[in-house]
Amino acid sequence: MTTLTLLCGLPGSGKTTHARELEEGGTFRLASDDWMVPLFGQHMPRHVFDERLSVVRLLQWELAAKLLKSGVDVVLDDGFWTRAERQKYRAQAEAVGAEVQLIYFDVPVEELRRRLSARNQNLIPGTFEIDDAAPDPFITKFEVPGPEECPVSPTAEGA
Repeated sequence: MTTLTLLCGLPGSGKTTHARELEEGGTFRLASDDWMVPLFGQHMPRHVFDERLSVVRLLQWELAAKLLKSGVDVVLDDGFWTRAERQKYRAQAEAVGAEVQLIYFDVPVEELRRRLSARNQNLIPGTFEIDDAAPDPFITKFEVPGPEECPVSPTAEGA
């Protein structure tokens, strides 16, 4: 049975680093940033960003579903900030016969700020620049996964 891995956490928590490690092991990695920045650039109004992101996520899910049906494990390198979003992807994956693994990256806010600052100083092409204040509005929208979601959590130091 194939596995869909959902990476859950705020920007700077280590999701992409972990996704790349899974990719090296043969898991197919899909990341919205990898498509958003090359297609649309760094800066756009929030409502435009949200509209474009929803289209990218839809296209990435269609590709993920085909890969999972074909026997390929997939990792979605996204934030999965809400329970509803995590439940939606879990149901979609189960509908195509895949298992779901949720990995939650629980990193303190000050460490997120430090990581984002370091990331912005050496920004990899295709990666969004996220300023130090950015985690603040994200934190209010983020819903920490509960035990019923069976999260696997790497340590904050190892993320």
